[in-house]
Amino acid sequence: MDRPAITAIVHTRDSAETLAKALASLRWADELIVADMDSRDETREIAGRYGARIVPLEPAPRVDGVRDRVTAMAVHPWILVLDSDEWLAEDAESAVAALIADQGDRFDAFALPRFNYVGEQWLRAQPWYPDNQIRLFRRGTVTWPDAIHVSPRMTTGWQRLKELQPPGCLHIHHRNYRDLRDFVRRQLDYALSETYDDRPERFDFGDHVAKAYEQLALRQAPDRDGDLSQAVALLLAWDAVVRGVLHWESLDPRPPLGAIQALPIASCRVPRWLVFLRRWSGARLPWLFLFRTARRMTDEWRNRRA
Repeated sequence: MDRPAITAIVHTRDSAETLAKALASLRWADELIVADMDSRDETREIAGRYGARIVPLEPAPRVDGVRDRVTAMAVHPWILVLDSDEWLAEDAESAVAALIADQGDRFDAFALPRFNYVGEQWLRAQPWYPDNQIRLFRRGTVTWPDAIHVSPRMTTGWQRLKELQPPGCLHIHHRNYRDLRDFVRRQLDYALSETYDDRPERFDFGDHVAKAYEQLALRQAPDRDGDLSQAVALLLAWDAVVRGVLHWESLDPRPPLGAIQALPIASCRVPRWLVFLRRWSGARLPWLFLFRTARRMTDEWRNRRA
């Protein structure tokens, strides 16, 4: 099937362990760019073996802060972005061609569902799946804010975004973590490089503890993912508390931490009915799409006010 020319972009930093698999799944792309942040391992040698154009970048705390600069270098009208620990299935070329041919006139970007793995186990429960990511888009229609885990923005409006609904559609495969040790290390890296709100009057440690309770409630799915889901839920609850302490330390002046008082107060901030509602809606993709759209619109409104 004929398709428009596509530039594939892979972001790397000391990614020799996973890069070959990512690039092998993109051999069919018309242009292949590896945007590398000062790798000291064999990342660039591997990229060269796959014929990639290597774009050297200065180290940065977040890849999101450089995505726009790299996408602007793309030659072709459509762009497909992967991280170095992601890959596509063997039929990706035909799936991309069919997607653009069938819906490219109505949509500028596609949010692809993603399989997330911890070790060899794919996590099936919400919110790990379908975990749609905006990765296939028309050049110039998507921008990324310089922040961790913040949704990219559509320059042509969210009505031009299509979220693919599984099963039977193109997926990204993502090796999130080699094991739980890797999970802890990387979550700590994210927390240390996070940009925290610098307004002391907006800080409430109870919000972070409430987030920890929320992670415990929403991430556990032993019926679908076994004990691993409970281990991950505990680690993400720990992560929420760690971020609260780091946020507090970054403030000047520092408000009262109120850590002891936050625990019983925060436990009431995620009522059981809300947990049930979110689990129920998360299992139903049309509702999930509506909630995500509302969240993105809220993020945009907050960014304009900030």
